[in-house]
Amino acid sequence: MPRPTPKRVRKSRQRLDALSTQERVAGPATLVLLISFWLPWYSVGSFSADGLSAHGWLFIAVLNSIVLVLYFLITAFGVGDLAEPFRMSKDQLLVLLSGVNVALVVLGFLLKPTGFSWSWGAFLALAAAIVAFLPFGVPFIKAQRRR
Repeated sequence: MPRPTPKRVRKSRQRLDALSTQERVAGPATLVLLISFWLPWYSVGSFSADGLSAHGWLFIAVLNSIVLVLYFLITAFGVGDLAEPFRMSKDQLLVLLSGVNVALVVLGFLLKPTGFSWSWGAFLALAAAIVAFLPFGVPFIKAQRRR
């Protein structure tokens, strides 16, 4: 009697199943945010400046973004859980890191150097920071309001 062949599940599909819908939205948005720090944020004539050269303190948001991207990769590959050893929950940690990114990007966006105009990188960074924050921030804020 022939044996039924086992149904194969691709490994990449299994990895994606380890991520929640929130993480599937926030992960790529955080990666876009990380890249956008080196894109032109401000311009005057043909000269442009990226976010990091205009505001050196944005390196904090770069570090936050690196931690978030690594968290999403670690979760996707099932290697471990970044939030496990901390006293706060995973959602609280993700809200904190993505919220700091939003605050720093908004501050960098509003503190435009004199004589410069905004360039497309600043708008991309602002949109990516907000999109990365919304999946975790909105439910967290709603839960806090119910208390």
